[in-house]
Amino acid sequence: MKYSIIIDHELKLIKYKQSGLIYGEDIGEAWQEFLSLSEFTELKYNLFSDYRNGKFQIARQDISEIMNYMKKIDSIIRGKKQALIVDDPYSVAASMLFRNEVNEQVGFIVQVFTTEKAALKWLTS
Repeated sequence: MKYSIIIDHELKLIKYKQSGLIYGEDIGEAWQEFLSLSEFTELKYNLFSDYRNGKFQIARQDISEIMNYMKKIDSIIRGKKQALIVDDPYSVAASMLFRNEVNEQVGFIVQVFTTEKAALKWLTS
């Protein structure tokens, strides 16, 4: 496993962290784990995704494939929040494209941040 997942019951968050080179398969594997957690699927915990010190290896054209997957789990993620923390320029740009698409097409409320403090404030408000 190239990532870590911690459940924060106090803040009602799923905290996911991954760094290094980040491939679509890695994110897909993490999503399979999120979907196995009752905190995410039933208790409606939000998602805190920390990609600091990481770099996405996902091509622009892969976003449509990601959107197709997100549409399949619409009933779980609609209205749920995800904060993405990224610090690599390419990853910021890719995250913003993803944010725009998923907010519009699925109703998954995603925001991009550069600090943990700002992300947590937004997620818990």
